[in-house]
Amino acid sequence: MPDFFYLNTENINSLPENIITPIYDRDKIKTSIIHIGVTDSHRAHQAHYLHNLIEHYNELNYGICAVDLLDSDRKIYNILKDQDGLYTLMIKDASGSHQNKIIGSIVEYLYGPENPIAVIERMAKSDIKIISLTIAEDGYHLNEITGEFNINHPEVEEDTINKFNPKTVYGYLTQAFKLRKKRGLPGCTILSCDNIKSNGDTIKRSFFDYVEKNEPDLLPWIINNTSFPNTMVDRITTVTNSKDIDYLKKGFATYDQWPVVCESFTDWIIEDNFLFEKPNWEKVGVRFVKNIAPFENMKLHVLNAGHSILGILGTLHGYTKVHEVANNDDFMLFLENYLTLEVSPTLTNIKPEAITLYKEELTTRFKNPYINDKLSRVCKESSTKIPIFILPTVSKQLETNKAIDCAAFIIAAWCKYNDGVDDQENSFQIIDSLSNKLIRSAARSHQNPELFLGIDSIFKDLNKETLFVEKFIENLKMIRKAPIKKCIQIFNSKIE
Repeated sequence: MPDFFYLNTENINSLPENIITPIYDRDKIKTSIIHIGVTDSHRAHQAHYLHNLIEHYNELNYGICAVDLLDSDRKIYNILKDQDGLYTLMIKDASGSHQNKIIGSIVEYLYGPENPIAVIERMAKSDIKIISLTIAEDGYHLNEITGEFNINHPEVEEDTINKFNPKTVYGYLTQAFKLRKKRGLPGCTILSCDNIKSNGDTIKRSFFDYVEKNEPDLLPWIINNTSFPNTMVDRITTVTNSKDIDYLKKGFATYDQWPVVCESFTDWIIEDNFLFEKPNWEKVGVRFVKNIAPFENMKLHVLNAGHSILGILGTLHGYTKVHEVANNDDFMLFLENYLTLEVSPTLTNIKPEAITLYKEELTTRFKNPYINDKLSRVCKESSTKIPIFILPTVSKQLETNKAIDCAAFIIAAWCKYNDGVDDQENSFQIIDSLSNKLIRSAARSHQNPELFLGIDSIFKDLNKETLFVEKFIENLKMIRKAPIKKCIQIFNSKIE
């Protein structure tokens, strides 16, 4: 017997019993979902739900055709191709109870840059009922200041010249729906699973704007033959490293070139607004609702905000992992104060006990040492996260004349973060599309603190809110003079 088996269809039945393998016949699965953007998050979440639906309820009509559209996606495409769409989901619970299971719901895979026509044709087939996406905010081509679709984006402009070799997801969708209309076929549901505000509404507006510019005659058909449910996706998924690959190879005789590591907690809420049929996801825990907004707000402003806050504060202290910060009582007390005093009052239409339970679960999730989540990951592209996760809370609190003390401290700490040096005098990299602007504004804030709040694309008119500006300046002066942990202790003592 070899030391390990390469993960693929041929070897699946040779894997040892200590790794969980699919019990269904993948050859019998019919594809009805195209998923664009085969991220780790998708493989830990949507693909896992479909795997469970197939495995436990024998619903074989909902296989996934995985599609990647970026040049940078070639590696994952090649790996999935080598592994026949199979991969290992490494589920790590905070209690130390772990599961390693092979996921088999991805049964087709295409790569746009290699053959865009093949992707367009597959999207145009009548068996495709849902086109789902995890393409990150960059893939939506939104204006960084207004948040609206950037109709003048270079890639959008390029699509008008090379319609059958598109650079945007909108280009692929447009050509696919154009074929559907020509062939007398219906449209389908577009299901965004990205971590952006009102994701379904966002892609709907952007897609309609794109079509109106590039194929205006097609727009009425698109409007009548598509639906765009908003969704809320919740599962912490970390970056896979070589140790995870070696762990599977040595402990489970399985060589998976790109397994996925995630927590055991998972949640998925979807607005029940599908054009035609949808998978019976409710059988495996998905919740269908009329309005996603209350659940989305809680997740964005508690979980995602909490991640960013611990990322910024922990990095300044010298931590590198989420669980390190989460196991520090001072940092977690600050986060608890923020969530209780400033976030909870803004979470309308959610029962108080549900908010309390979510916060309690979140503490356990953040403290999970087995996820080994890097602060550099949660701090990456903070310029797009802060305006979504934290600033809406500030706006609502200012509107009602309620507390904004913690938020002002957080933004001051983020300003200091962009100096790029922690309290141990170690430098760290600012990974952000606006890094030059952030670093320059943070440097200028040493002389004039208000200048950091002058980044319009992030803060808009926040620099005109006198109370917030005063508290920001007060906190920034303190944070620049003393270690962040000491500042947090002082801050917490004032609240107590």
